[in-house]
Amino acid sequence: MFKARSVILALAVVAVFASAPALAQDHSFRVFVTADWVSPNGEDDITVGSVTDAVQGSDDFGYEAGFEWRMNKLFGLEGSFLAGSNDFEFGNTDVGSLDQKAITAALNFHILPTTIFDLWIAPVASWYNFGDLDDGAGGNINIDSQWGYGAQVGFDIGFGKTFAITGGVRYIKIDLQGDGSSDSAAFDPIIARAGVAFRFGSR
Repeated sequence: MFKARSVILALAVVAVFASAPALAQDHSFRVFVTADWVSPNGEDDITVGSVTDAVQGSDDFGYEAGFEWRMNKLFGLEGSFLAGSNDFEFGNTDVGSLDQKAITAALNFHILPTTIFDLWIAPVASWYNFGDLDDGAGGNINIDSQWGYGAQVGFDIGFGKTFAITGGVRYIKIDLQGDGSSDSAAFDPIIARAGVAFRFGSR
């Protein structure tokens, strides 16, 4: 959580210096593509056979594409698709990579909606579809699809009316649970993203 707090604080500082008088945004639609840094924060113990140990994932990259429909100056509905993969360890044993695909919905509240700098915060809900994990004994563990919930902070830096650099940080609370298993392990990723956005239309 320290990493997330540091990034959020940095965004807040940027927002203070970017809040000089500027025209409000009037676009109605925005699309974006980003590279994402996915950092799992869970480290729970589970039991596989007769062995109980911690499951922990490593940081890795993913990619995301999405859109936002601006209802008005302050509120926007965002939807996105993320694809990524993280390596996992069970104790000191490498159990391979876990692929994930996530569809996320967010209600963005734009607290600095200017033409040059746009800062927003949002509650989010994500549906995750996971691949399989190696069980360490020559088989695979099918990981159930799950809903996760959390929050995000994001920003755009506009260059003209259409093009913008975009970035942000999201936290999702979600567990990994094997098919038919009563054990679960926290995944809880912090996702930092950076990329480009294109803004269209007017209100």
